[in-house]
Amino acid sequence: MSKLTVIPLIYHDDLITNYHALADLPGFVLLESADSRLGRYDIVSAYPYDNLKVPHGSVDLNEAFNKLERLLPPAQPGSDLPFQGGGIGYIAYEVGAKLAGIESISHPVLSDMPLIDVSFYDWAIITDHKTRTVSLMAANHCSETALLVNEIRQRWCNRGVAKHSFALSKAFAPLIKWPEYQHAFETIHHDLTQGRAYQVNYTQPFVAQYQGDPWRMYQQVRNKNRVPFSAFLRLDSADVLSFSPERFLLMDDSQLLTSPIKGSIKRSENPADDQRLKKTLLSSSKNRAENIMIVDLLRNDLGKIALTGSVNVQSLCELQSFSGVHHLVSHIAAQCREEFTPLQAFAACFPGGSITGAPKQEAMRIISEHEPFARGIYCGSIGYFSSHGRFDSNLAIRTVVARENTLYLAAGGGIVIDSNCEDEYAECYTKIKAILSEL
Repeated sequence: MSKLTVIPLIYHDDLITNYHALADLPGFVLLESADSRLGRYDIVSAYPYDNLKVPHGSVDLNEAFNKLERLLPPAQPGSDLPFQGGGIGYIAYEVGAKLAGIESISHPVLSDMPLIDVSFYDWAIITDHKTRTVSLMAANHCSETALLVNEIRQRWCNRGVAKHSFALSKAFAPLIKWPEYQHAFETIHHDLTQGRAYQVNYTQPFVAQYQGDPWRMYQQVRNKNRVPFSAFLRLDSADVLSFSPERFLLMDDSQLLTSPIKGSIKRSENPADDQRLKKTLLSSSKNRAENIMIVDLLRNDLGKIALTGSVNVQSLCELQSFSGVHHLVSHIAAQCREEFTPLQAFAACFPGGSITGAPKQEAMRIISEHEPFARGIYCGSIGYFSSHGRFDSNLAIRTVVARENTLYLAAGGGIVIDSNCEDEYAECYTKIKAILSEL
C-alpha cells in the first residue's frame, strides 16, 4: 500500500497570495474558511487524476452516488488531516429535485453543465487556522504525485503576485421583473394559506457580463466578505465562486453536523444602528419561527440515518454577523448509523432544508412551479469527500457561475404566511450586496 506523507509549510495570517501561486494550474480548487472565526480548514489542490461528471438527462442518480463512492481511493491510517485524498467538487440542487421526481429547465448559460462534477486529487495543501499550521499532504496513490509535490512546494514558497484583471462589462440585472416576482409571491402565499406548505424558499436569478479572470473577482470579494465556507473551482465547464456562510453537512468519524441559516437582516455602517438591527433580528418572532421550522425538518432528515436518541440541537438561533448581513444560525448534530456510508448520509439529507422550505418535497414542487430556471449549483453543495470517510460541504448560496464572459448569480429567501412581499424582495438584494459592492 502507498504511504501517505505530510510535509509542513509556513503559515501566514492571509494565505491568498500563496493560493494565487497555484490558481493557474489545471483543475485548481480552493475550499477556504476565509472567516476563520467560524471555520477552520482551507483545502487547495490541482492536477486531478480522475473525474466524475454526471450529465442532465436520463441518469441513475443513486448509481452516480455509488460510483462516486467507488472512485474514492483506499483509506490510509496515521493522519488526522481532514482531507487525505479523494473528491472535491459540486453536486447541483437538481440532483435532489430529480431524486424527488421534479424536473425543471436550465438557463441557457448553465444548460450543459453537469449535475455532479467531482474531481479526484492525490495531494492537497491543508491549512488549519485553529492550530495555525499548513500541511502538504500526498496520498501517493499516483506515481506522478512525488513530482507534483516538488512543483507545488516551489510555487508555495515563491508566493504569487496578483497579475490578473477582472471587470464587469455589464452590471448584474434580474432575470425576472418586479411584477413577476410579486405574482409568484402571491401565488406561493396562497399555497401557504391553503396548507400546502409551511415555508417556501423562493429565489430569483441575476446575470452580468465580465472581462478578465474570475479568480481575480474571487480575490476581490473575499478580501472584504470573509465567510467560513467559500470556494473557488476551476472546472472544464465554468469557474465557480462561492461566498457561502452556511455549512450543509459535515461527517467526521460517524458524527454528523448541519448548521442551517434562516433569518436575516441587513447591516449598518453606523455601530449604534447595527446593534439595533442585531436586537431586531434576535427578537423577531417571524425569523425565529422560520429557523425553528427548518431545524425540525433537518432533525427529521438526520433521524433517518442517525442512531436513536442521538439527534441533538446544539444551538438554536445563534447570531452570526458577516460583511453585509446578520443571520440566525442553528446547529444540529447526530451520530450516523453504521450501515450508512458517507455518501448515503449526504444523499439522505440533500438538498439542504434551509433552501427548500418545509415540508421539503412539497416546497420543492412549489419552487419548480414558480422559479423560471433550474438552480444548478446554486442551492446545491460544494465540498470534499475524503478517502477516510470524512466529508464537509457548504450550502452553495451566494454562489456565482462564470462562463463565456457571463456571470450567473441567484438569491432568495423563505416565504412564510406572515411574510411581506417588499421585504422578501429587498432581502434578496441584501444577501448579495457584499458581492455586488466589491464589483
